Amino acid sequence: MVILTLTTLSAGDASWTPFSSATLSIGEILGYGLLAIGILATALSSQRYLLLYALAGMGYWLVIEGIQYALTAALPLSSWHGYVAAMALSWLPLCAWIIARAWRHDSISIRSKSGQAVVQQRYIEHTPVYDEYQPKFQ
Repeated sequence: MVILTLTTLSAGDASWTPFSSATLSIGEILGYGLLAIGILATALSSQRYLLLYALAGMGYWLVIEGIQYALTAALPLSSWHGYVAAMALSWLPLCAWIIARAWRHDSISIRSKSGQAVVQQRYIEHTPVYDEYQPKFQ
């Protein structure tokens, strides 16, 4: 509903209202009602975290829209090229984070392997030293 309203307002048609009886058909009212029931049912269920994923996705797309608008306003790019560049720019922090985690994991694994080698050198296996040892359970 919010996206529909924002899209309409960005198109410049300020006279349109989402709940006017002249613009909503029975199918649209039914669709909005089912959407509201679905959102409410999800919010009340144990899977309410799915709504957070949906909100995070909408927030991410708003960031993409902002970057695209800034790029197309500042550079001579078409709308399509602006979206591609905005997506590429939004993925740069994710790529940097993945590379940093990989380098950190490699350095940690090298240190842990060297630490394990030192422990293995000091490790002496324990075996019973009885002359006539008989295990209790065989």
